[in-house]
Amino acid sequence: MANNKKEFNYKLYGIFAVVIVAAALIALTLYAYTSRYTALSPEKTAQLYVDTIVQNGDGYNAYKNSLLSYDKKFGDFIRENYIYPEIYENYKPGESTKGLTGLNDKSSKGENTLNDDGTLQGKVTDKMYPEFVRLITENKGFDNYDLIFKSYISELKKVRKEIFGDDYFDDEAFFKAFEANLAKYGESLTGCEDEFDKNTGVQLKKAVTGSYQTAFGKDYEIKSEAVSSEDAEIPDISEYGIDAEIAEAKTVKVNLTVSGNSVSEDARPLTNGIEITVVRIGHSWYVANKSCDTSALYNIGK
Repeated sequence: MANNKKEFNYKLYGIFAVVIVAAALIALTLYAYTSRYTALSPEKTAQLYVDTIVQNGDGYNAYKNSLLSYDKKFGDFIRENYIYPEIYENYKPGESTKGLTGLNDKSSKGENTLNDDGTLQGKVTDKMYPEFVRLITENKGFDNYDLIFKSYISELKKVRKEIFGDDYFDDEAFFKAFEANLAKYGESLTGCEDEFDKNTGVQLKKAVTGSYQTAFGKDYEIKSEAVSSEDAEIPDISEYGIDAEIAEAKTVKVNLTVSGNSVSEDARPLTNGIEITVVRIGHSWYVANKSCDTSALYNIGK
């Protein structure tokens, strides 16, 4: 009997990638709802910031608790400061895009962009993953977000043009690729199971043993806890480009512990605690991310 080998299907992969992004948006909606109440506590704000990073290396979504998201959604912060300048010539952050013509104009769409069924987008996402990992690894996390976004978008435009054959570029091109890469990176830490299309049997995802599982055992659990909070010097708000008055600042110490079948007692504390600076504007607390060093959180399990 012939061995019918099922090959990887980029069309299905592309659809699967869209589903991942949709699921991520739903999760972020719930996350935003929870964060409204978290922001009332300096300890909870700092703890959530650390926990978002440590659970799956997600420094990207952790910024939703930071000053970068004070006066706008984090996605809009990325659009205005990194994506629109690449789309519209001479665009300045904060300006309106109404009436502007750029790389997202319909005239820039070639046949591949007009007719892609997810196949080409899947290839772009795949090809960008090594660049994503390189940027996170070499920069020891997401603290240097300015360099990460600029470098990623610059490379993404080249890769997209190579695969699609046109100059078209919009915000969706960034978010689809970057967030899919982020999800895959998280799985490299936490691990994942084989996943197949229920109708065709084509494999959509291969099982991965995550670095956390290797280090701490299959049933590991990482917990974060805010253990202390002290008054801190108020940071310079002008660094964030926002118009607000900081009422007070605190340094919150967050400890991390891990439990798992293969972890010895003396290995359970992952760090001596990481310090996070948070500030209060009105009734809400935000992480002053420019005052924080989260690089140690990306060495867990390595």
